[in-house]
Order: sequence, then C-alpha cells, then structure tokens
Amino acid sequence: MLLSGRDPVLDFQFSWDDTARDLMYLAKDTGSVSGIREPRAIDFTYKTIVGTDGAISIAPCKTNGGKYFTLTLQVPQISLMDHTHRKDVEKFMRAYFPATLKTLGCKGP
Repeated sequence: MLLSGRDPVLDFQFSWDDTARDLMYLAKDTGSVSGIREPRAIDFTYKTIVGTDGAISIAPCKTNGGKYFTLTLQVPQISLMDHTHRKDVEKFMRAYFPATLKTLGCKGP
C-alpha cells in the first residue's frame, strides 16, 4: 500500500498461481482484495481489466510461486460516484505492469 500521510493512495496485491486466473471474476468480486467498479477489458499486450477505481493484469511469469503473475491495483480514494479516472488507471497499468514483470524477471510458462 502506498500512503500519503496516513491516507492510502494506491493499494497493490501481487499473486502467483499455477493456472491463469479469470480476471473478470476477480474484478467483479465484492471483497476488498480484487474488486473494482465497472470493469472492462482493454486492448493491451497483457490480459488486463480496468475499472473506474482500479485494474487487474495477468501474465505468464514462471517463478517458484507459480506460472502466472497477477497484479491488482486499487485506488481507494476514488469515490463511488467518480468516473473520471478510468483513463488515468489504464495509463498507469500500461506503464507499471510491464515494468513490474521486467523487475521480477518473468519468463514464459
């Protein structure tokens, strides 16, 4: 979690699995770990779902933890009625997710 003072600004969840996760199922989850509002798939190198308050991406990433890496981003300060940040969330994921894969040294399955 990235904080500004005491306020959460960005919340990241990282997971590795042996099988590819269903991102839309995760995005529509009502829990606090992966749920995002108004999820939509985007055209991107990696399977990615973007919502008004977060995003989820997955890619092959063979490590000791599993074969697929999933990153969930949530932006908790975006209010329920605010629909103006979808493009910002998408732009962030287009830059951050590939950089994260590179940092992790991900290799195909």
